[in-house]
Amino acid sequence: MREQALSDAQKLVFKTHAGVMSTISYNLKGYPFGSVTPYMCDEQGRIYFFISDIAQHTKNLKHDSRMSLTIFDAADDRGDQNEHGRVTLVGDASVVPSEQTEVLLNKYIALYPEAASYRNAHDFQLWQLDVVRVRYIGGFGKIFWLEKDEWQSAAKSWDEDQEQSMITHMNEDHQNAMALILAQHYCVSDNAPVMSGILPQGFYIQSQQRNYFISFENVCETPQAVRKALVALTTNARNSTEEPA
Repeated sequence: MREQALSDAQKLVFKTHAGVMSTISYNLKGYPFGSVTPYMCDEQGRIYFFISDIAQHTKNLKHDSRMSLTIFDAADDRGDQNEHGRVTLVGDASVVPSEQTEVLLNKYIALYPEAASYRNAHDFQLWQLDVVRVRYIGGFGKIFWLEKDEWQSAAKSWDEDQEQSMITHMNEDHQNAMALILAQHYCVSDNAPVMSGILPQGFYIQSQQRNYFISFENVCETPQAVRKALVALTTNARNSTEEPA
């Protein structure tokens, strides 16, 4: 049950695109301060934010690096929010080291193209949240504290060139396959979706200015495993569209 909670919490973080960042207010001397922000999660469970120095939450983090990010599966208008999953990541924030910024920012902008306009702004920086503990609530009776060593996954085994090659290949040669997968998993119709990111745990399809996360059945440890997982997802999606005899 604990392993399932960890898997569900990770999938919720991967598939959601924004959360409530809570920092410790400097201006209000210790009161909590919440703000909504988009984020990116890597394969190890580290979270990234592209935020302005003049934002209140950034000013707070410069004085006290402790923060949390709450992510939740929003209920519909008449649904009970308490029946939906939510996860709070607690940890310490820091500016991403300069030698890592370029690669990570390229990935961030692939997910959020509108952020490209802030790239050359002097007051925007990429920050990371290193998680120390996670609180996951999957509904009534499904409440867990997840520890740092549970949350943190292994680093991917492929390099950035291999990753970009996989993404380019899918976008140039397999848009039809991604369209089938997107329709099956999210009931979204789009003949020209694009792959906007890939992780050992799954990949992102961007359609109509939104990212959709598709999980692999198993964590992929090699590019070859990714290829097999994508073929399996495509076959399943294609079979699901065929009318019964």
